[in-house]
Amino acid sequence: MKTVLLTHAVTKWSFALVAFAVSLSGLPESQKVSFSKSVKHIFHNYFAFYVDKDLEPNKNRFVPDLSGFDAETAYYFNKISRYSEKRPFEKGPVLKWNRDIKMFLHGDISKSNKKELVKVVIELNRLIYPLKIQLVKHASLANSYVFFGSVAQYNKSPLTESKLKHSYFGHFHIKTYQQEIQRAHIYINTAESSKNRQKHIIREEITQSLGLLNDSYDYPQSIFYQGYSETKSFTSIDKTLVRILYGTTSP
Repeated sequence: MKTVLLTHAVTKWSFALVAFAVSLSGLPESQKVSFSKSVKHIFHNYFAFYVDKDLEPNKNRFVPDLSGFDAETAYYFNKISRYSEKRPFEKGPVLKWNRDIKMFLHGDISKSNKKELVKVVIELNRLIYPLKIQLVKHASLANSYVFFGSVAQYNKSPLTESKLKHSYFGHFHIKTYQQEIQRAHIYINTAESSKNRQKHIIREEITQSLGLLNDSYDYPQSIFYQGYSETKSFTSIDKTLVRILYGTTSP
């Protein structure tokens, strides 16, 4: 019965939308926008009873219990995990990987940078256990891609999904579904930064691609420091934030 009603409703709305489109043809632009918004609102309300609320994503799915942590740690965790450069004043959901990360390296990677990356991966694996980051030899096996080179080279790579419009020392881009990180693309600028700076960027971008998205001026030695930094190690609070996100620590 529901299928019949839905078919009838869609047919009804198909004719209505065609008529609506025709009627808009002679209207001023401002009125077109107003009418479009009204129809969209009515359309959503009309079909609302078909939405299965049990299938709606839980935006608090990965939010940890911070009640047992001190106020400073809880504040810093929320600042780094729930805000970002793109939404500095809008609190978002907690994002994280829920499966092993298969990392593929491409571009012009030096021996010293690969050695540094392996070092970072080993340290992070201790913090996110039982999840783990693994390096893979083929892009087809990966869900995380790390590119070394210039911005122009990165933009030309067939593995790049989001082109960079500006110059960056480092950059990461993640795709999510219901708060789960599904894929990550990480860029390390080796054309315009010193070797020490590159080591810092490797650690920062890989760590942020785990779901710790934001930067802050709060702790100059933190890997999440917003200003210029060549820090090549995690502070105690950095490690705590990773552990909180992946449920490997308690107050």
